[in-house]
Amino acid sequence: MDWIRIIVILILVPFHSAVTCTTYGDAFIKFNQKIPVLNAFIWFMSIWIMPVLFMVSGMSSYFSMQHRTAGQYTRERYRKLIIPLLAGLLTVCTILSYFRALYLGTFHGTYLKFYPHFFTDGLAPKGNLNWGHLWFLAYLFLFSMILLPVFKYLNKENIKEKVRRASARFEKGLWIFFLALPIMLTETILRPRFPETLDLVTDWANVALYLILTLYGFMFALNQRMLDNIERFRIFSLVSGIALFASAYILKGDIHSSSTTFMIPAYNALMKFTWILTALGYAKKYLNHDNRLHSYLVNASFPVYIFHYLPITVIAYFIARSDMDIWLKYGILVVSAYPLTFAMYEILKKIPYVRFAFAIKQKGAA
Repeated sequence: MDWIRIIVILILVPFHSAVTCTTYGDAFIKFNQKIPVLNAFIWFMSIWIMPVLFMVSGMSSYFSMQHRTAGQYTRERYRKLIIPLLAGLLTVCTILSYFRALYLGTFHGTYLKFYPHFFTDGLAPKGNLNWGHLWFLAYLFLFSMILLPVFKYLNKENIKEKVRRASARFEKGLWIFFLALPIMLTETILRPRFPETLDLVTDWANVALYLILTLYGFMFALNQRMLDNIERFRIFSLVSGIALFASAYILKGDIHSSSTTFMIPAYNALMKFTWILTALGYAKKYLNHDNRLHSYLVNASFPVYIFHYLPITVIAYFIARSDMDIWLKYGILVVSAYPLTFAMYEILKKIPYVRFAFAIKQKGAA
């Protein structure tokens, strides 16, 4: 679980840097020059990186509740998710929005003068108020609270055994893929009506998708023989995932025809689930170990997630209008963001109040 979380968060640096250089997605700074090939990279990564992160979070909830009461779990979720969300909103997001406003020309002045405008000029994209990439923290806290009664019930010893017996079919063969059906159904119903907004209020398709995946993660951790089965069929999942993505990429020009439009959400849902199983299967096979790098990154990954967008956006602002090659700009973003983000982590983890605000653990040698 830790390695998947670490890898996903490290991938966010080239991912968000690529959004700056493409027409795909939204970023605080968008270069006028584009790298079309990176659209495919962003599309592929967006299929599985956040879904697998929610599933791993559900798995983490299972292990967390093995030595916490419901009240202790709630307090831990609040301290780990809501307090960093508020701290990030007041600091990280205001800086990101400031540079966005400067770049778009909607504000001229210092950061201190901009700060009140972050809260008073309305919601992004027309205004400044937004939670950027920290939407994940709000969604995960909401899901943790919604599913807490379910987690508490499933965590009873007598219920655990019943759940394991009931899910025994998914421990063998390809039955595990049938768990994609609820996701395919909800995506077919909700996705056409509720496109992605990440605002929690109108984002019902994503809410349903990520809620189900969080619950699935808890169930996989409860019955780990299902994970054993996912590991056994990891090659099948990989080949299937490649075939699904390649077909979608080749047919994307005609895939929106009226005869196939209704199938698109279900197809995408199956593709997401297949790549989630691929990530879990290969991680369980090859990343189920500890070492010094793991010990360091497991503590650094959460603050790296919170802070990584700062160097990407600030550097992008200063090089956006230069005439250097677009690939060079992209390389500068990626190469610079990693050391600057980890430098921020090393500095901030030594400050007690900051460490508390962003749920930074002090353990782990630099």
